[in-house]
Amino acid sequence: MELLPEMREQLEDLSATAVAAFTEVLVMLETGPWGGDSLNRERPEANMRSVVFGPQRQGLLVYLILEDQRRVIPLNLAWLE
Repeated sequence: MELLPEMREQLEDLSATAVAAFTEVLVMLETGPWGGDSLNRERPEANMRSVVFGPQRQGLLVYLILEDQRRVIPLNLAWLE
């Protein structure tokens, strides 16, 4: 899992609950990244994905799968308090 500097900055501003939920979703992404929803409805196999997470589904993470490099890169995180 690769966290870009922008993602690290986003995490600094989140509550402990949000960071804990984000950590759980990272574990899921390491074992099954294709489980998220495709952002391209016309190409469901596309490597740009999203996942809703959190105790009340208040988080949204957009991420990129680079299968040939065996990498998952979280790109954007939204959390509603």
